[in-house]
Amino acid sequence: MVIIGMETKRTIVVGDIHGCIDEFDELIKKLSYAKGSDRLILLGDLIDRGPDSVAVVRRAREMDLECVMGNHEHKFIKWYRSSGTKNDVYDSRPHYTQFSDADINYIHRMSDYIKVDDFVIVHAGLRPHVPLEKQLREDLFYVRYMDDDSKFISLRKINKAGSKEAVNAHFWTESFDGAHNVVYGHNVNDREKIRIDVHPYTGKTCYGIDTGACFGGRLTAMILETKEIVQVEAKKVYYQSTFEVR
Repeated sequence: MVIIGMETKRTIVVGDIHGCIDEFDELIKKLSYAKGSDRLILLGDLIDRGPDSVAVVRRAREMDLECVMGNHEHKFIKWYRSSGTKNDVYDSRPHYTQFSDADINYIHRMSDYIKVDDFVIVHAGLRPHVPLEKQLREDLFYVRYMDDDSKFISLRKINKAGSKEAVNAHFWTESFDGAHNVVYGHNVNDREKIRIDVHPYTGKTCYGIDTGACFGGRLTAMILETKEIVQVEAKKVYYQSTFEVR
């Protein structure tokens, strides 16, 4: 966890990069990012699916950027430690062995979440009605759909059943408790537009900014102070999704 209060010109949050180094470099240029006056935070899932995971991690590390851990980094760490499920340990990617010690240390140091004023920056989301400090790491990295009892439901189960309704599933923001403004990635709701959910009583807002760059969508940044959205188009489709975009 990182909680920092600091004077900045802009606080910029960038969605899931997934190895799309050219798009990341283009977005940084389009943002006219200025180290020292801008604060740039990455939403995790820097790796896998796209063309150059190693280059993305190296760029983020060399730029000394803050990053919350995504489920793909979490999976890599479990592989690296030879822990977790059989799938975690043996389903390695070629770039897993190409990270330098400095790259691996950078991944290990990623935060579970980052608090910026009244915003929570987190990879996947928050379980409703659970205080921030008591959120489970697995929820912060993986949560997406749940049932009325806030039990996690996987995309695989939803697609096997044929619909969300068939398994009584809803997206986590639909039972959001309105305790924080949240910026998250992890789920591609649309390949162009971000998802915005406003709590009806508190006015707190959840912003889903993963627009599927690795799927041929866009790489998206959000400037917290102005809510401005800055995007670049993917150069190509790098990865075919097994699941529907929801």
